[in-house]
Amino acid sequence: MSRLRDALLPAVLVLLTLAGALAVLATGPLGVAPDALLTALTGRGSPDAELALALRGPRLLAALTCGAALAGAGAGFQILFRNPLAAPDLLGVSSGAGLGAALALLLGAGAALVQGAAFAGGLAAGALALACAALTRSGDGRLALILCGVVAGALASAGLGLVVVVAEPYSQLPSITYWLLGSFTRATLPEAVGAVVPVALGAAVLIWLGFRLDILSLGDEQARSLGLPARPLRLLALAAAALMTSSAVAVAGVVGWIGLLAPHAARLIVGERAGRLIPASMAIGALFALVIDRLATAFGPAEIPVGLLSAAIGAPAFLILFVATSRRS
Repeated sequence: MSRLRDALLPAVLVLLTLAGALAVLATGPLGVAPDALLTALTGRGSPDAELALALRGPRLLAALTCGAALAGAGAGFQILFRNPLAAPDLLGVSSGAGLGAALALLLGAGAALVQGAAFAGGLAAGALALACAALTRSGDGRLALILCGVVAGALASAGLGLVVVVAEPYSQLPSITYWLLGSFTRATLPEAVGAVVPVALGAAVLIWLGFRLDILSLGDEQARSLGLPARPLRLLALAAAALMTSSAVAVAGVVGWIGLLAPHAARLIVGERAGRLIPASMAIGALFALVIDRLATAFGPAEIPVGLLSAAIGAPAFLILFVATSRRS
């Protein structure tokens, strides 16, 4: 009975997230009734329902994808490093993506090139951290990765600061600042769908690793004693998490706290095992992204950046969850 419950809980969380997505589409000025929405998805709906779906669908898909990606990457990092404060930016990926987007905006690139530059910058920062860690001969590979990630993030932050300094203050600087604050409104349908592919690939790798991540969290020696190639598997997991993070940042900008908050909430529900924790974290992260995106437009015509809302809501919620998980363990 316990095993059945543990297997069903992640599925229940996924269904709850899908129900939340339907609720978002059914409310607001362009609300679509669930039956009309299902009909519109088949291409035989009313013009109003199809228009509402076309206008709100990309933003909804971007929120779901980014929330799931950041939460899944955060769960992967926390398992690998056995650190409850590990976040998707541990390898400097978010800072690298921000630098790439800022450079593209500085050069006057279009939206597609800005997202491509953000994706490339995030992967470059993650690759730099992994390459530097591979060159070290530290006995603790996790410590080397953390230190190299801090260095990569610092270099990207310094480059971003330089871009902000040289940006034209009346046209370029507001665009860069707004992008860095995070928003799901910029995503078009092709861009949102394009983000789903790398996020799904990274998530599939992390879920496939499953119990191997649990063993890797015990240390390389324990993993090797059980016949697991510790270093290649660790690098594969980190590359998958970096791919998910860079994809999310490329679509939505820098949205923090989801990767910290969602794994802690999921841990209270499904426990510590990676095979359950990662999909449950992704479902909770997607649901949290839907909530903050809905709140972003709930206070008047001026939209609040989701990066600000995620920090304002996520920080106190994370503190509560961290205390709860600490008392439980």
